[in-house]
Amino acid sequence: MRKGIFTLICCSISFFGFSQNVVTGKIIDELGLPIYLAMVEINSTDIVTYTDFDGVFSLESNRNFHWKINISSKGYKTESFFVLSGGSAGEIILEYNEEMKKILEGR
Repeated sequence: MRKGIFTLICCSISFFGFSQNVVTGKIIDELGLPIYLAMVEINSTDIVTYTDFDGVFSLESNRNFHWKINISSKGYKTESFFVLSGGSAGEIILEYNEEMKKILEGR
């Protein structure tokens, strides 16, 4: 019985010691439409993910929080945000870049 409890405690410590830090969110445009395949990356790393059809992303890393994430997509201004703790980043609105604004205005 003691060996079983000891093993369980040891496994729990290693599980919590190597846990992932995860942030999720949704990327939308100025009209409230989801942006598909927007790139979300942790600044100064090679950790990258892309949004799905609904504009939703999930980004995880072994790094402690206080991340700076960069979000970019063709036709939109690149944005940077700081993530101070895990959980949800909520909805992030990307603004159209000048080229896209000209196209939408019909010039």
